[in-house]
Amino acid sequence: MELKSAHEPEAEVMSADDVWDDAQRLAQVLQAKASKAGHLVSLRIPLSTYLSALDDLSREDLMVLRKRVEDRLAS
Repeated sequence: MELKSAHEPEAEVMSADDVWDDAQRLAQVLQAKASKAGHLVSLRIPLSTYLSALDDLSREDLMVLRKRVEDRLAS
């Protein structure tokens, strides 16, 4: 049997709750950074999923989406 070693053997192992909390904080940071990056969206999902996602968009996001759709329809 091969013995394995930890990268940081003195480090404390995180509990499942701690891992979950860290993942949630990371998701919030990534979401905040993504919202600052702009409103580019590329979706290849079922229409029902897209329509459900609309419920979570802010008024500003909906206005950007509306402009984009109007531009596409005009071309």
